Amino acid sequence: MISKLHYNKRLWQKHVLAENKRDIPGLLATLVDNPLYEIMATGLQYKGKEGVASFYQGLFDGMPDANFNLKTVTIDENMVVEESVFEGTHTGSLFNLPPSGRFITFPLIIMFPVVGDKFGGERMYFDMNTLLKQMGYDSVPEEE
Repeated sequence: MISKLHYNKRLWQKHVLAENKRDIPGLLATLVDNPLYEIMATGLQYKGKEGVASFYQGLFDGMPDANFNLKTVTIDENMVVEESVFEGTHTGSLFNLPPSGRFITFPLIIMFPVVGDKFGGERMYFDMNTLLKQMGYDSVPEEE
């Protein structure tokens, strides 16, 4: 019998592998039927598998070379917490921000709540000012 901690680690590994391959169906397979992704710095929420798929498509389109450089991961029975440095070239819209063409890098914490045998979604924490400055903004640009 596999332990809950070992199971959660394998689930997280499947999720990360799918992310690295840009495999949206593979990512969605690690999630509950109605996941919730929350970008804490912006207040944006992506609900359900369709919403999460649109989040990933936007991420991969906005930063085709996006990379999560893992620093640490903590695995619990109810939560997986990942600390990474996110980096890539901002060539398309990202978090409703128009492309800057700049290479950006910022620290990121992602919390994966475990619901049953899947992830309930993600809560992503990062400093918006760091991101905006690297994109060349002094403040959040007005929506067009």
